[in-house]
Amino acid sequence: MNEIEQYVPEERKTPIDTSRLLRSEYTFSLIREAVRVGRLTEEDSLAINAKLYDHLRAVTEEYTDGKSSSLPTEEMNELYLSLIYNVDAYLISLNDAEKALDALQKMSVTLLYDNGGNALKRVQTDCAALLFNVKKSRLIGATEAYNRTIDEDIRAFLKEYHIRFGAHKSPLTPRYRLAIMPGGGGVVRIKRYLTNLLYENAFCSCYASDEVIGVVSYEVMRSRELGRDIGNLYVPVMLCAVVCQFLMPGYHHVLLSEEDVNEAAEQLSEYSPDELREVFTGAFNRLPADNMFYHQKVFAEQLPKLIHAVKHGQLKTMIAYLPNNSKKPPRK
Repeated sequence: MNEIEQYVPEERKTPIDTSRLLRSEYTFSLIREAVRVGRLTEEDSLAINAKLYDHLRAVTEEYTDGKSSSLPTEEMNELYLSLIYNVDAYLISLNDAEKALDALQKMSVTLLYDNGGNALKRVQTDCAALLFNVKKSRLIGATEAYNRTIDEDIRAFLKEYHIRFGAHKSPLTPRYRLAIMPGGGGVVRIKRYLTNLLYENAFCSCYASDEVIGVVSYEVMRSRELGRDIGNLYVPVMLCAVVCQFLMPGYHHVLLSEEDVNEAAEQLSEYSPDELREVFTGAFNRLPADNMFYHQKVFAEQLPKLIHAVKHGQLKTMIAYLPNNSKKPPRK
């Protein structure tokens, strides 16, 4: 060859920093990030936002069966939020920020909206499967709030949920509180709720059912005596599991006697807060549960309370146990 061919590298695009993307406002956080890294101009950003808002007229006409393209401001805002929730759902379902940005730039809002609805229908299907598994792992002897959430609330939510015009809304809130309640709204929140509930049930199923029933029953009784809402059932089981693991390393039990708790309190009383943190974390790390990421988050929230209870002689107010006059099932 008489001429030397020069290689001109393809223009490199600055990647999207996915850590800056918010699932609760995915579309708009994606636009902001694209502008920040120079993938979109401010004019591009305004054009996309205008394109989304302009589609509200079509949504309103669909909502009113073609009778009107205008509604009171509050209703229009709700329809717009539902539209954006659908678009968010589709872009998130792509599992790729680059593909999501490309779709947002090139696809019509009609297609984004429709594809988002299909993605949310798949989430509904996921919820049905999760609910089935939650029922299979249901805690025996649980509270009315727990049982009615599983038997009534989730089904009612899915029945009343409206993807097209109320995708961002939650028709009702489950009456049973989890250790970690998911934020946001709509069916995505319910999927996260069921996922967390399944994690909690699965943790409890690592232990003998009669021991778990003992812990739950004692918590219910104590809450009634104190006139307070028992709240979550899995946290007391976890705390008992940690203390049992401290007292009996390698043995997987959750049911403690009053004497066990007194012994634990006595052994731990001389430890400094830092030493208690190390001891309890070591005990937690020996627990047999799967999906430890969720349990680690719960444990991190409970650990300061557990340390405080030990240092102030209040371990018995935090840990469920069988009173001395109760018969404890034999440990195997």
